[in-house]
Amino acid sequence: MASIQLDGLSFRYPGVAEDTLAPLSMSIDDGAAFALLGASGAGKTTLLNLLSGLLAPTSGRIFFDAQDVSALAGRQRNVAQVFQFPVLYESMSVAENLAFPLRARKFESVVIQRRVERIAADLEITQQLPLRAAQLSLFQKQLVAIGRALVRPDVAVVLLDEPLTAVEPRMKWQLRQTLRRIQEELGVTMVYVTHDQTEALTFADQVAVMADGGLLQIGTPDQIYKTPSHEFVGYFIGSPGMNFVEVEQLTQPREFLAETRRVGFRPEWAMLCAHQDGQLRGVVRSLQLTGTEHGAAMGVIRIGIAAGEIAVRGPLNVNVGQSVGVLLKHYLCYSERGRLLAPSHE
Repeated sequence: MASIQLDGLSFRYPGVAEDTLAPLSMSIDDGAAFALLGASGAGKTTLLNLLSGLLAPTSGRIFFDAQDVSALAGRQRNVAQVFQFPVLYESMSVAENLAFPLRARKFESVVIQRRVERIAADLEITQQLPLRAAQLSLFQKQLVAIGRALVRPDVAVVLLDEPLTAVEPRMKWQLRQTLRRIQEELGVTMVYVTHDQTEALTFADQVAVMADGGLLQIGTPDQIYKTPSHEFVGYFIGSPGMNFVEVEQLTQPREFLAETRRVGFRPEWAMLCAHQDGQLRGVVRSLQLTGTEHGAAMGVIRIGIAAGEIAVRGPLNVNVGQSVGVLLKHYLCYSERGRLLAPSHE
């Protein structure tokens, strides 16, 4: 396994005026479950391909365990990659597919058999070992593709590029749980690329949020959710995402840092109150039931205010068209450029 250090890494495709990946620096610990999260075009796959050696950096360097691997091919980096769609030899058995990376590197037969049996047991596909890959479901095929990436005992880093895209929704949770369990048991460094916040936040110890080829924030899932360092992160993470309002919209303004232009708050950080008592005032536009608590209906209340719409999570004890006030129990302060200024306010 390996730790990863990126030092001013950037990439620009030939003939393009701007960087696809802006210069960035970050570290990934040895044995970490790490996620690269962002919308399409954020630069996630470009970064993954730089790590794998499929692309060469325009500038900056990549270190595995303090060794500069920037100019090395993927084979020399001992990197394994899992793609969106499983890449297998359909005519081979599952056992032969798992053994292939080891046979190509001329491992001894006894080592190959032991590793294949170990990985198959870990992935719970031992019964499928004699079957041809063509006989498997898409879910099982992706498990085998993951097994091929993990089977080599010398693999330094496993890179996963949207590995659940082709898996049916009802099986995604199971595959994600299996991946996480295997990662913990084997202690392998995994870098998981996804546009799905649920996948990133439930799989990774550390999440890097990317947008427009830049790195906005790295942190634990809890840090990313509770203290987004940029408005985009707050809006992108959460369902619904964070609300942002100009400070001038607050009817009961408090003292803010001089640079504060907007405050951000999660739907659960606000509560409804009498219209005249709220820091924000508006009209209920819609109610969305998400569950019950002590027999009371709970959900998301969308409220139209002077400058748009906000969401509040709580009891559905109001009616559409009703005038309400919104009291902010907790909020964060952001600058004109969308950067977090103050840790928090109560």
